[in-house]
Amino acid sequence: MFLTASNMAHYLLARGTVPPSAVVDGDFMVVEAGRRNRNYKIIRRDGSGLFVKQIKEVEPMAISTMQREAACYRMAQKNGYEALARLMPGFVDHDAGRHCLTISLLPGGENLTEFHARNKTFPAGIGKLLGAALGSYHQTLRGKSLQTEDLSNFPRMAPWILSFHLNSVQAGSTLSGGVQQLGALIRQYPDLQQNLARLAQGWRYDSIIHGDMKWDNCVVYPGPNGELALRIIDWELVDYGDASWDIGAVLQAYLTSWIYSMPLYQEFDPTRFVDKAVFPLEGMYPSIHAFWRSYVQTAGIDKSQAYPYLLRCIEYGAARMVQTAFESLYYSPVMTNHAATLLQVSQNILRDSRQAASALYGFSGELSS
Repeated sequence: MFLTASNMAHYLLARGTVPPSAVVDGDFMVVEAGRRNRNYKIIRRDGSGLFVKQIKEVEPMAISTMQREAACYRMAQKNGYEALARLMPGFVDHDAGRHCLTISLLPGGENLTEFHARNKTFPAGIGKLLGAALGSYHQTLRGKSLQTEDLSNFPRMAPWILSFHLNSVQAGSTLSGGVQQLGALIRQYPDLQQNLARLAQGWRYDSIIHGDMKWDNCVVYPGPNGELALRIIDWELVDYGDASWDIGAVLQAYLTSWIYSMPLYQEFDPTRFVDKAVFPLEGMYPSIHAFWRSYVQTAGIDKSQAYPYLLRCIEYGAARMVQTAFESLYYSPVMTNHAATLLQVSQNILRDSRQAASALYGFSGELSS
């Protein structure tokens, strides 16, 4: 059964996730919030509610990612995973037969893409909040020996983008024209291919990782005392892997926001449009630095190891930027100027991550530890 707004009340009653009185009294509203899945917000009068997601099509990949996400929510309920549970919305129900996951709704929540656009700024407080959240759960889970049943839920694979240059030709016409052009460009740069291969070879297995960190998956909402609280959503790509992938993804998200705020629609010459960026890079430095400092402190990273680890995260962030370019071209018939800029910046970072730490991220020696 596929869920719709009209059959949602019957489904929730059958699963026992809402009381009959809520249905009889009309004490909830169903709002479609679809993206990749069939998503619904169940909003009650007091502002509380549920978020229900169901796969759109019964196909192996969608089933697999839904199972991984549900497994992560169940694992977070166990002793020893409290830091992970605090990072996620509350788990309510998993209906494996109908491929549905129900979690608590975050009242008044908005993702960081929406938050940054609405406020037209990148506050240091948000960076600090995100760094503390990731640092807390990485510190708890880094090096933790997982039970066999928990490990079995995760594929333990390095990100596919690290080997994309090896497989992009075979994919051929199954990819959009823009992605095919991206693959052709990557194959023209041997040093970029070598760096991606180096990162694949250096991949570690040291923590549970979200796997798809980006502004869209970070939600802020009013806490009980009016302060902003944060949760991470969409754990479909959760895995046991390298914690630096999550951190690098956040670092590159700042650069991606900067690049996409440039008006690169007419011609490809990023140097001419740096001064016209809606979000100047220097204006993001307080948030970037607050994120890193907060992460280092809460993750328990030794001061002597902070700078080398920063460079490692920056490099994996550069690889994630190549993936961001891919994602932006998924339905595009041609390469875009913004995607080409992402690719160029990622290549520059991988050529000299120390220079990138200073020139792009504004890290001096004391800031990086």
